[in-house]
Amino acid sequence: MKQAAITFTVLFFSSIIGHSQAEYRSIHQEQSEAYSKYNYTSEQQWDDLRFQNNGISSALGKNNTALVCALNKRVYGWNPYWAGSAYQNYDWELLSDLCHFSYEVVSTTGQASSTHNWLTDAAVTAAQANGVKVSLCATLFSNHATFLTNAASKQTFITNIISLVQQRNGSGCNIDFEGVPAAQSANLTAFMIDLCNQMHTAIPNSEISIALPAVDWNAVYDVNAMKNYVDLFIIMGYDYYWGGSTTAGPTDPLYNFDTSYNYTLTKSITYYLKKNIPNVKLLLALPYYGREYITDTNTIPSLVVSPPNSITRFFNFVKNNLNGNYVTLLWDSISYTPYYIFNTSNWNQCFINNGYSMGKRFDVVNQFGIGGIGIWALGYDDGYPDFWNKIRDKFSDCGIIPCTDTIFDMGGPNRNYFDNEKYTYTIAPSGASVISMAFSAFNAELNYDSLWIYNGATTASPLIGSYTGTNSPGTVNAAGSSLTIRWKSDGATKTSGWYAVWNCTQAVGLNELAGPAALTVYPNPSTGEFTVYSLQATIELSVYDVLGNKVLGKTQNYKQGTINLKEAPSGIYFIHVKTGHGVSVVKIIKE
Repeated sequence: MKQAAITFTVLFFSSIIGHSQAEYRSIHQEQSEAYSKYNYTSEQQWDDLRFQNNGISSALGKNNTALVCALNKRVYGWNPYWAGSAYQNYDWELLSDLCHFSYEVVSTTGQASSTHNWLTDAAVTAAQANGVKVSLCATLFSNHATFLTNAASKQTFITNIISLVQQRNGSGCNIDFEGVPAAQSANLTAFMIDLCNQMHTAIPNSEISIALPAVDWNAVYDVNAMKNYVDLFIIMGYDYYWGGSTTAGPTDPLYNFDTSYNYTLTKSITYYLKKNIPNVKLLLALPYYGREYITDTNTIPSLVVSPPNSITRFFNFVKNNLNGNYVTLLWDSISYTPYYIFNTSNWNQCFINNGYSMGKRFDVVNQFGIGGIGIWALGYDDGYPDFWNKIRDKFSDCGIIPCTDTIFDMGGPNRNYFDNEKYTYTIAPSGASVISMAFSAFNAELNYDSLWIYNGATTASPLIGSYTGTNSPGTVNAAGSSLTIRWKSDGATKTSGWYAVWNCTQAVGLNELAGPAALTVYPNPSTGEFTVYSLQATIELSVYDVLGNKVLGKTQNYKQGTINLKEAPSGIYFIHVKTGHGVSVVKIIKE
């Protein structure tokens, strides 16, 4: 009988000591405290501060496009009061939930020290006008025992939050209680159940969500006991490396960045799913910000000089690049994270997502089959469509599945997979007629960890084979346009796992995909210039490479147009056309 290695206690303390020197504060707490000192009361004041901090004097313009898409995942964004008028640029069709931040709980009474204009907030009004659900976030970052052991305070809070949600015709509330001590775990669970019961009774179909730490170090959040009451569990998938870290690293490593600190987005999802949270109830919140550290070298990983010594950088600050530091983008292939290194009077390392890396994180959400994503925070990308585009491409009916892409176990390309992984994922490239998948590596614990591959879109499709140990599937060819994989690992003994590339075959030529747009592309192949004709007026035309990266996009209101790829490398691309009647995808070849 195999045995699990008993190393948890040692690893726990080495992780804390190695990556935490100052008292931990989450990004939610850190920014709440930082912005509370301003006492601003108008959007204009917050806009002036926002523009000043980003080095610009006015808004950069709208993020959204005329493309009409329907979401197939939850997209839940916290909207902090300091975002000012950034909501005017939100792509509402790609946002399912807006959560107003926040009702600041007074621990001794349950009253709010502030709700930051919840009842009159213009962002809430705009969200509701655009069919987006709105909820009210409640925050408590300290003195949890005072609140959770006081029946009167808890009831005051519950009564207040229900009343506020009713007055605003909101959909529910989000509980963001961070740093709860282990001794208060049972009280937190009882409070959440009481809140859910009362709000569900008072407001039928309301939703109560709870923010979960990326790593629940002290097993405070008894999600198994809450799962039949709480409607959404939102992993705060950031602060793996935080403001007080002694080592510089990614805010949200998709895969393991540093072997001495093995905590990642994929491990967090695996952990909470193992706690029996239903997949549809679990969301992964991702950062629209990054961290910039002063480091002792220009290599990664690197120690932070005199920690805590870092600054938060919003996505649009880095994109604006007015200081000229964010020119040479580097890529950490281990954690799947972009970063910049530059020297002022010291070495600086800035880890922050771009559209490509965020898209890879979205892919993992789909691979696990969980309910969707959260965003901390809305407005941090103001003026840039990169993340909205990826939401559209990965979580809506406008998205396309690349004809060629890679897929790994949840350890990624360079690390071992985790214990207790379990998921089913269907690969069905857009417009494919045939698909194959080639495994370049396969090593699973013999007879305990296994991969199954099915010839079709579900696990009810014919089984092609089951694989364990080093019995690699090799190259698997589907009879049709989809393959389904099912993977599970048990509770001990991890190995290097597997890596595969899928490829599809698509017909090339005129009217390649019959469908809503009745689309024609010619000449095809071409040396770079293609004419696109649609029977319906085109709303948006985009071109993607085989990895799913957008290389061209344009909005038009006519039936015929041209695209120019003369400067693009030779290869296969996909034209993605959206009309008022639907979406069509055509493969083209640039010679």
